[in-house]
Amino acid sequence: MDATTLSITIQSLLTLIVLSFVVFGLWPAQRTDLFRQQMFALRDELFDYAADGKIAFDDPAYMLLRQLMNGFIRYAHNLTPYRTFLAFLRWKCGSGLPANTWTESWNQAVSKLPDAESRTALQKFHSRASALVLSHLALSPGLLIVLVPLVTLIAILYYQWNSLRAIYNAFSDKVPMSFLEEEAAKS
Repeated sequence: MDATTLSITIQSLLTLIVLSFVVFGLWPAQRTDLFRQQMFALRDELFDYAADGKIAFDDPAYMLLRQLMNGFIRYAHNLTPYRTFLAFLRWKCGSGLPANTWTESWNQAVSKLPDAESRTALQKFHSRASALVLSHLALSPGLLIVLVPLVTLIAILYYQWNSLRAIYNAFSDKVPMSFLEEEAAKS
């Protein structure tokens, strides 16, 4: 091994180490911090909505939504595609139906709100919180590292299959299938 090859090998290894550190160390921490900050901002908007007198601070719908947001903020570091998948498997393969106590309480509390404007506003806050959670899961480095190459491979194979089909269609128009059948039957 000459000096140039050794230099390229060492540089490549160092680059892979730095890339691994960024992708598996810094990126998840940054995503979690960003998620928490966005959820804090959404919770602050909800607080301002209640402070403006549009809903009472002790209303069950407000308290449940605030509890949900606080839980997402507190446990954001556990909100990963892997853990979500394992929880889904535990639910599907294990105990049967998940406990929907929060969801049932939320639906009842929202339906008991006196005016439609508050109901709509709280449902929008809930939808925005759900969208933040889904974007946090979708932009997770582990998921992107698995999905991006998989989607790229599928796209390449799909393109190649269509190209092969186009070649076959062009070929079959110029050479009749009966010619190939006759040649195959002679052997």
